Amino acid sequence: MTTLRRSARTLAWKLLPLAAIGMLAIGCGGEPPLRVLAASSLSEVMPALIERYEAEHPGVEIELRLGGSQALATQIEEGAPADLFVSANSAQARRLVDGGLLTAPAGIAANRLVVAVAEGSELHAVEQLAEDGVRIAVGAPGVPVGALTALALDALPARVAAGIRANVVTEDTNVRFALSRVELGEADAAFVYHTDLVAVPGMRAIELPPGLGVPGNQYVAGLVSGGDPRAVQLLEFLLGAEAGVVLAEAGFTPAGAP
Repeated sequence: MTTLRRSARTLAWKLLPLAAIGMLAIGCGGEPPLRVLAASSLSEVMPALIERYEAEHPGVEIELRLGGSQALATQIEEGAPADLFVSANSAQARRLVDGGLLTAPAGIAANRLVVAVAEGSELHAVEQLAEDGVRIAVGAPGVPVGALTALALDALPARVAAGIRANVVTEDTNVRFALSRVELGEADAAFVYHTDLVAVPGMRAIELPPGLGVPGNQYVAGLVSGGDPRAVQLLEFLLGAEAGVVLAEAGFTPAGAP
């Protein structure tokens, strides 16, 4: 982690916005905006981080685009203008690093997988998700929450895992879509991140059984090759103590934590 921090300090769209997630542009300034592409599971906390950063850097404007990490990485590969990328796992960041499109990757926070259900739901244990008639939403296999869900299912008893897989009614392109299925009554449960429930009223979490050994997901931020050099300072901010406090208040844990 220390090495990654040092690396960050030494390095100086023609695509449409994601319709379902939208675009958030905050602040104003004479220079072009810094373009940040970030995982949709950061949609509650990233605007707060940007607001703080802009308050400390008058004249800096930041354009934030949120979406599934896999989709955002693909957009960068296809030439979408971006200066900073924040992935919900290391795999998508590594993919861009291997392609020469991302430098100075560093972990900024961690999260954990839970099952979201409505507050009044009769579901209280993961084993109940395998019962007949339970509708489950998950992330698609290629997106971070989908990959983490697959690890969790592999760690469960085979009978329970098979029942849950049989009850999956949708595989969504990002975690917020999966959560919305429960909010809209289209699913009874969804595998999401712990922090996704913090700002959503009327929902509660079912924790995974202890001892499964399912790792938390690590949020990795990096500089997009050829991007605005000012993004270095923004990356340093995200790695700093002030951003760490904001992330902790939103329910995230420090990068590298279990």
